[in-house]
Amino acid sequence: MNDAYFMSKANSLALKGRFTTKPGVMVGCVIVKNKKIIGQGFYEKYGGSHAEINAINNVKKKYKKSFLSKLSGSEIYVTLEPCSKKGKTGACVNELKKYDFKRIVIGADDPTQNGTKYLEKAGHKVKNLDNQQCLDLNEAFFHKANYKKPFIRAKVAMSSDHKSVFTSKQRKWITGIPARNDVQILRALSDIILTGAGTINEDKPSMNVRTKKIISKEHFTQPDRFVFSNNLDLNWTSPFFKLPGKKVVVTSKKTLPKLTKEIKDISIMNLKKDKNSSPEKNFIKEISKLNINNVLIEAGPKLLGSFGDQDLIDEYIFYVSKEKLGDEALYFYGGNKKINFFDNKQFYIVEESRIGKDKKIVLRKK
Repeated sequence: MNDAYFMSKANSLALKGRFTTKPGVMVGCVIVKNKKIIGQGFYEKYGGSHAEINAINNVKKKYKKSFLSKLSGSEIYVTLEPCSKKGKTGACVNELKKYDFKRIVIGADDPTQNGTKYLEKAGHKVKNLDNQQCLDLNEAFFHKANYKKPFIRAKVAMSSDHKSVFTSKQRKWITGIPARNDVQILRALSDIILTGAGTINEDKPSMNVRTKKIISKEHFTQPDRFVFSNNLDLNWTSPFFKLPGKKVVVTSKKTLPKLTKEIKDISIMNLKKDKNSSPEKNFIKEISKLNINNVLIEAGPKLLGSFGDQDLIDEYIFYVSKEKLGDEALYFYGGNKKINFFDNKQFYIVEESRIGKDKKIVLRKK
């Protein structure tokens, strides 16, 4: 049992907060003495105690009056560099400094903190594993920290001939139930879901998470739902507006029309007309100011194309049916640029798998 083994245990703990820590990060922690785990914890909810504090409290609870001797000479493994700044809780480095740890082992640096610097200054021995699993845990967070903008994903369900929108209303689904269930996970991991007026008006979607196993979790919160609509020509009776949760209409208008009492928790994001920039770029600029790391676009060809043409999408997640639709449906991408998503010049494959009868292909921008 080595550093990689114990960090893997901490990583598994972090995943327990997969659906409950947004817009925060997933973090896990184990405390080890004589090659045995004596305490563990994870970041359970946004604004709650951090993983290190929960692990230390776990030791206190188990060993009560002897917890100080147990912690003395132990090694603490945490997937993300301990925080050095006071946020919703106190800085974790201040708590760690109280104990005589033999080593503090971190899985990944936090570019927004200086925890390692402060711990080393206090005399602690700190080792950074630069562990890929730990980096993958919070890739959207790291993207926001490094590039100052959220990570933008686009989900596309399409046929094998790359069609996504039926010309007739007689059919709704292109892919099977397993693929649609996988999309529920994407939604649950997202801070916001973005769609367009066309999707709202034609499909009347809910755009929320409905998987019982996820929504029944304590501390789970639905992603905020955003809709692009320049002229506010929207079907206000859509479940998108009537369901609980925060809704935001992105528009150049300054006010919303008078709405029924059924529609609650709704606001407007006013994008001023700018000759030097597009509404899509201005939207990214505005949400980059907010505590948002992970954006999921679920939209029709027009909105998808407008974001794609301007190179604003970091990752495409395709769910591909075996079926060919031909003239029954429209091409999934409605932008002006001709982009060959599958030629590996602009994108590389992150994942290629089978979900039920459909194929899932994840492409990321190079």
